[in-house]
Amino acid sequence: MQADGWRSKTLTTWGRACYARTRALAAPASDTALAAALTSSTTPVIVYGAGRCYGDAALNDGARTLLSRPRNRIFAIETGPAALVAEAGVCFNELSAALHPQGLTYPVAAATGAVTLGGALANDIHGKNHTAMGSFSRHVDWFDLMPADGSIVRVDRSSDPDLWCATVGGLGLTGIVLRLKLALQRLPAPAADVRYRRMDNLDAFLDALEPWPPADPFWFGWLDALADGKAMGRGILETGRLAPDAGGTAPAPQPRTVPFDLPALCLHPQIIRRYNALRFRRLPTDGVSLRQPIEAFYFPLDHVNGFNRIYGRRGFYSVHCGIPHGDREGLRKLLAEVVHARAGSMASVLKPMGGPGEGFISFPFKGYAFAVDLPRRSGVEELHARLERITLDHGGRLYAAKDALMSAAGFACMFPELERFRTVLRRVDPHGRFQSDMSRRLAIRPELG
Repeated sequence: MQADGWRSKTLTTWGRACYARTRALAAPASDTALAAALTSSTTPVIVYGAGRCYGDAALNDGARTLLSRPRNRIFAIETGPAALVAEAGVCFNELSAALHPQGLTYPVAAATGAVTLGGALANDIHGKNHTAMGSFSRHVDWFDLMPADGSIVRVDRSSDPDLWCATVGGLGLTGIVLRLKLALQRLPAPAADVRYRRMDNLDAFLDALEPWPPADPFWFGWLDALADGKAMGRGILETGRLAPDAGGTAPAPQPRTVPFDLPALCLHPQIIRRYNALRFRRLPTDGVSLRQPIEAFYFPLDHVNGFNRIYGRRGFYSVHCGIPHGDREGLRKLLAEVVHARAGSMASVLKPMGGPGEGFISFPFKGYAFAVDLPRRSGVEELHARLERITLDHGGRLYAAKDALMSAAGFACMFPELERFRTVLRRVDPHGRFQSDMSRRLAIRPELG
């Protein structure tokens, strides 16, 4: 450890396919001390939150990393109108503990409670209710940002619109988000009413989305990414809404742990195919309706500690493709490519997106989000390139927060406001103090080399 507190550390992504050897520092509680640490760094810096990013947006190999989790104070919870002010290192599961007993909740959540508020803003996350509530940034009133010079700027939609749009979904490249104000919604009870139904193929899922948008605010599809023929795209549709009361709520799932990295044999396509088929057939043909605890509904896998270990030591990549609304052929091509490669896993999902995010490089738009986890083995990089090509050919885009393989050329084509984003970065960070493995891979600051 150096006298200034930076120490060598190896960090990884949630998919454990990418690693970075970096010099890390737990972000000081004092803004003054944080500014001193930032401005004294002689190498590029990026912020690392709870480590749940699938891609390499928070990795900084050979440079420096500020660990934001120590800055996790909730300063105020307001009831009229409902809102909170909190530091960017606060995770959603910490918000749950503070808000749900008071009959409040956050309007948008990721699929895990381990995501930080800073990460939610930097990636402009979208949840299972995007057609109803939009993405995370829609509910942020303001944020305090520390740009490269160590100053503190309060940013809202009117004070500096371009800086707002560059920070929202901006992958942490405009500076350090210190704290933010988030609008909340009422939670009638700590439960959700959920319905599960079988869908025989991809068309059945898409038919269930019409008329657009879906009637239920929460809409989420699990797809069997190894089923082929007439069954291609079969799966289970989950729809839901917040429950009016907690009566009859099912028990919370028991905590479990994946104690070791599963061997590669467990990821053989035939084994995954049988698991997927069993999961589909276990659901009664008439479906199931139940009342779930709200945390189990928001974060369905958080009761499984070490879930990412099921992909073995080599880890996995995730690809999250957005296809414009109405383009069924684009979705079919993506799914068919995964099926043909026999590369799918037990985690493939379909979600509707209701419209564009506010950021220059925010992922959401009106369309479909198709995501699949790809075990890291021979041929997966080539498969990703084919999926990227299909997405481009159909006017779609990839979600950088979930991606570690996207090409710089593809990224530039997918985000038409990229140059506006770069213009803001040059203004607030002219010397490139904030960089990451992702920013270099995607050539977001090509002038930095």
